[in-house]
Amino acid sequence: MSIKRKSKYTLGVLLLASFLAIIMGLANVPMAQTSPQIPVYKVVGNADLSNPGSASYWSQIPWINISLTANIPMAPTSGLTHYLLVKAVWNGSWIIILERWYAPEPAFGAWSAAAAALYPPASGPGLFRQIMLTPGTTYTIEKNYTNYFSIVNGNIIQGRLVLNYSGILLPAPNDTQITVLSNGTIILWHSPRPIEDLLYSDGMFYGYYTNNTWYYPDRAAIMWYMGSVIPPTKDGMNIGGKVPGQAFDGVTFNDTGGSLVQPGGAANIWMWVSGATWNNATYDPAFKVNLWQNTSLTGLPYIDPDNHGFAVPLYTNNTNMYEVDTAGIWYTPVTTSGLNGSLFFIWTGATYQNGYWTVEFARPLAVPSAYAKWMPNITVGKTYYVAFAVWQGKLGETLFDKSITSNFLTLELVTTPPTSTTTSTISSTSVTTTTSITTVTSIPSTTIYVTIVGVVIAIIALIILYVVFRR
Repeated sequence: MSIKRKSKYTLGVLLLASFLAIIMGLANVPMAQTSPQIPVYKVVGNADLSNPGSASYWSQIPWINISLTANIPMAPTSGLTHYLLVKAVWNGSWIIILERWYAPEPAFGAWSAAAAALYPPASGPGLFRQIMLTPGTTYTIEKNYTNYFSIVNGNIIQGRLVLNYSGILLPAPNDTQITVLSNGTIILWHSPRPIEDLLYSDGMFYGYYTNNTWYYPDRAAIMWYMGSVIPPTKDGMNIGGKVPGQAFDGVTFNDTGGSLVQPGGAANIWMWVSGATWNNATYDPAFKVNLWQNTSLTGLPYIDPDNHGFAVPLYTNNTNMYEVDTAGIWYTPVTTSGLNGSLFFIWTGATYQNGYWTVEFARPLAVPSAYAKWMPNITVGKTYYVAFAVWQGKLGETLFDKSITSNFLTLELVTTPPTSTTTSTISSTSVTTTTSITTVTSIPSTTIYVTIVGVVIAIIALIILYVVFRR
């Protein structure tokens, strides 16, 4: 190969390198690291749970708009919340997460079934669940089951209730209670977890029944992945029995309701419930009757000196859903001792205004050693996988019927303070919702580093070109 031709090849390579270097410098491609989907900014200040979102640092941080989807495909009462707004900070010792979502009909005054079970005089909506069966479902009473009784429209009838949908027959357990509305729609009362699975599998689960006086609390939850499979690919939870391998009315359930679908998966869940954990004596029936201060009912030494609400700490794996406490109010406790007080370890504040819920979660970054197996320690430099869920109880969402993120999102604590300013305009009517979020963000440090490296490479390439041409 001649020297002249070799010089041309060299020139071509150098020109290509220069072009790529300049493009890399101008395109601001972050090569050093991947930015988290939810950055948790370092701030100075504490949470103001009496007025969520009011702390001055929140105005410097843009909302992250997270799309939600139905947890139960095809169910009319699933996936009713289409998006969730989220922002997060940490102050050196606490992590604080702010959420906001559109809720046209807030579920004020609805009991959480778990809280109501502790309080004998409890009355009103939400004491238990009622399922609306798929339109077209019919029933018969099989009289040859002499040891069975059924309750239809308040009347006790000897015999076994058998449901029928498009030729699919589902014999119901003993003492099953239904109400048949004037249009033939069947409402099933007091649904245990196995029945919900059977109804869904047979196409009979239409949704949880609500009316003007019967509905369920609103809820919001954050799931923190703690499993061995990284990254996780499934944030869904199984519909199933109460315990693994439960035999229920002749049917054995392999999965437990509330267990994590992700193989090798486990997660901590922070669950805020408007009818039980919202510190509002006007609208939250549990706080209205001072349920959590009544140790004779709860068995918990709960004292609330800071006048805050709380989030229920739950733990789920491939086996079951558990409660990270020894009281076992919502689910079976993960252990029988050493966890008193952990039910109130995660603090919350909530407000409802102009058609929107705003809920603020606050939790110490570090957890006591007794909790560490079921709650994550949160530290700088580690990537966390989180998922979100929202329930609108007045519209029929409750238990596993909810709006969820379609997959896990990455969350990290960043050491720089927020350098963004945001203004958001959220307007709504009872029919439509319009959200406009304007954000001005400075260039992240990783982008600046890449830009500088690109420019340096371009300069070096130009110097080499000068030397070649000079020769």
